[in-house]
Amino acid sequence: MRYLSDVNLRAVLSILVAREGGTVDISNADLYSAILPGDGRGEGFAIEETGTGIRISVATGSPGRQ
Repeated sequence: MRYLSDVNLRAVLSILVAREGGTVDISNADLYSAILPGDGRGEGFAIEETGTGIRISVATGSPGRQ
């Protein structure tokens, strides 16, 4: 699995928000920093299947890891 569909991304976000008690507060500064990183290059995600689901992590390596 190299990417998440919109449906799968919504499911992951729902799980993460629920794990945080139903609310996640994000400041404008954090949001803008994630949208427009200082180095001018967006970070992708490394997605790998595990025996029981998926593991998602921020890919900070080469662009090919997305």
